[in-house]
Amino acid sequence: MAKTAIVDIDNTLWQFCDAFHVVLLKINNTFPPPGTWKTWDIFDGYCSTDDFHDAINWVHAHQDRDDFVPYPEARNFLASLKANGYHVTIASHRLPEYREPTERWLDRHGLVYDELHLSHHKTDLFNASTSVVIDDAPQVLEKAVEAGAIATGLLFPWNMEYRDDGFKLYPNLNEILKNILNSKK
Repeated sequence: MAKTAIVDIDNTLWQFCDAFHVVLLKINNTFPPPGTWKTWDIFDGYCSTDDFHDAINWVHAHQDRDDFVPYPEARNFLASLKANGYHVTIASHRLPEYREPTERWLDRHGLVYDELHLSHHKTDLFNASTSVVIDDAPQVLEKAVEAGAIATGLLFPWNMEYRDDGFKLYPNLNEILKNILNSKK
């Protein structure tokens, strides 16, 4: 059976929260910086739910901008997963209409993958061949653990309190890769 690695994009392959914060500041110039985001309802008191989702969608629609660049180690991270026999599925909570800018961004930066899945239900991808899930969202990582996959991601203020919930969080993709390749799953 093939090994599958399901890899998130935002705050996994690139620093989405910084670009997102710039857009949020246009909605409300007192919006707190990403380093203070410790919950998933960061918009509460600063903008409406609709404004919040519109800001997310704006970043996704413009993913292929020149200034939206991946983490320096992202290319090697994905290439190493492929070289170690993983089928790489990029999965992101995005609307399907943002497929083209997302594909252009991935291709422009040489980020290799086998499949691109855009939907708000990435956990639907988890099955017997899912070996690894890399994401920053605790609820996704918890579902990956339940499915028997190695669950890991980058450490941020919003997921820090969950880091002992059966998955490991690291400061960079190189550390995540080391963890994956040293695991026996």
